Amino acid sequence: MIQRKKQPQLTRQTILDAAGAELSRHGYAATSLGRLVEAAGLTKGALFHHFPDKRTLVLSWIEERLASAIEARWLAPLENADSLEVLRNLCRLRFGDLAPGDATSALSALAAEVTAADDMLGNGLEKIFEDWRAAIARFLERGKAAGRIHRSIKPAGEAAFLVALIAGVSVTAGSPRNAETRRACLSSLEDYLETLRNPPA
Repeated sequence: MIQRKKQPQLTRQTILDAAGAELSRHGYAATSLGRLVEAAGLTKGALFHHFPDKRTLVLSWIEERLASAIEARWLAPLENADSLEVLRNLCRLRFGDLAPGDATSALSALAAEVTAADDMLGNGLEKIFEDWRAAIARFLERGKAAGRIHRSIKPAGEAAFLVALIAGVSVTAGSPRNAETRRACLSSLEDYLETLRNPPA
């Protein structure tokens, strides 16, 4: 305990790690602070020293951990890209590794659970979705400018559709037993992406 008091940031990160595992496995309502502190090897006093309540802890995890995980998985690979092949290959990769508790599934499941019931948490989750949509919209704009994506498309609308589709797939087809459903969704998504392509002159 003495060592942890000397390393408050380490303690805080340990709590966030445990919170992520608990939230990803059980969702918000069923997340148990008792299980969380036991998994972290801490006391509830240590937890409440860093986070005054469950909502504050979950919001911190959303903003500090979940947002960066989604950025690494979905946004960063599209940075500076302008080719549909990049997005297609990214979707193939991410659909292949969807699993309960991964960042994409956790985001979608948590949003479905809390967005309508809790403005504070809902706003934190919506910020992640906004950034995700904006990254895809910028990607599509670059593709249009490069002549690779059809000039008639509306990037913001297409981005909103794509993020909603991916989030839906992560909820309905994230478990290993739904691999066939994931493959079917990916095939349809790839067909859809082809409709965005600028046809050869």
